[in-house]
Amino acid sequence: MDRRTACLKQADAFREKAIADPAHHDQWIDEAIKWLELAMEASRRVAVTIEATEDWLLQDAAADALLSQRPEPNA
Repeated sequence: MDRRTACLKQADAFREKAIADPAHHDQWIDEAIKWLELAMEASRRVAVTIEATEDWLLQDAAADALLSQRPEPNA
């Protein structure tokens, strides 16, 4: 289980406590909000990787070559 999912599950648990314990509802909701914020923070830290194949590198080089041949716009 990733960190974001774990934080969301913890927030759900505190929301359930808020429903079950009306006397401490605000306290449990505050805890749920903290865990939701941690889940959002974890979402922002996701690493994205790509695999660069030789074909992809050749296509990228061809695109760069085409762009370098474009005439400059008139100022």
